[in-house]
Amino acid sequence: MGLAASQARFLGITARKSNIEYEGQQVNQQRTALAEEVNSLYSKLLSLDVPVAPDATKFYETNYSFSLSNTAGYDGNYLIKNYYQNDDGTYYMNVERSSKKNVAVGTLLSNATISSSETEGNKTYTLNTPEGVFELHANAQNSESMIKLINDTYGEGTIKGDKLYYYQDNKGVTHYIDKTVVEAEQPVDINSYITDNKEVTESLVLQSATVELDANGRFAKISAKDPNTGLTLFNSTEVNTERVYDQEGYDAALRDYTMSKDEYDKMIADLNAQTDSLQQEDKVLELRLNQIDTEQQALQTELEAVKKVLDDNIEATFKTFS
Repeated sequence: MGLAASQARFLGITARKSNIEYEGQQVNQQRTALAEEVNSLYSKLLSLDVPVAPDATKFYETNYSFSLSNTAGYDGNYLIKNYYQNDDGTYYMNVERSSKKNVAVGTLLSNATISSSETEGNKTYTLNTPEGVFELHANAQNSESMIKLINDTYGEGTIKGDKLYYYQDNKGVTHYIDKTVVEAEQPVDINSYITDNKEVTESLVLQSATVELDANGRFAKISAKDPNTGLTLFNSTEVNTERVYDQEGYDAALRDYTMSKDEYDKMIADLNAQTDSLQQEDKVLELRLNQIDTEQQALQTELEAVKKVLDDNIEATFKTFS
């Protein structure tokens, strides 16, 4: 090979070797980018909250209840809904009381007719309903207590007048109606009320309850005072303890866990699929990098051979002219 040809070959191999090295750098950069993406996916994987199955033993709650009798307005069956301890050691409690109580029971008489007549200055009223015709009577004596009972039952302002009328139905039950309906003297829908001793449930607050605990730290006895007067409302009453399992709460928690686990499993599967895809790309790049390395070594070997030929040509040329 001549000197010119050797030089041309040397330059060509050098250029090719430079291109191969540049391509190798590009492949390494791509692999670095892929590694960063894989690391990002791994970070996402670590940041996922792993769903935890509900612990069935934690869905038991302790219910406290007690009963009172002969306690001047506090008779009934009590269920302690929630409570906390005051700074002085007493307890603030929200309780639910079930007891027999006089209440007003309302019945709607649709399109009832009230007629009136007057004899010697005395005006009387007659109520005509699908159940029969009844004579209305003024009830001045019991109006105040009945109005209070109706308003206590249905809300303040239900009865706006200061007088009621009453009638007795075919079964002898006394019904009360508002005087403003009587004064209308036309077909109207009438709310009639009767009294009934019914089991009712109401919410109460015990602000200063004193509690005695048993050996297990549970409520054993309860007493309560009026925080304003300091008077005892009831004293040393036995408390019943019941362990109740919240099946509905556990089922709801289990449904939430199942949904969360399905979402978690899907996210894990998606992240794994993305990671596998990136790893496949990295393997392709790794093979290409191996090819580049092999080609670079071949070019280096050829470059050294050409360089030796070039050096020999130069040496022979200078000897010729020396």
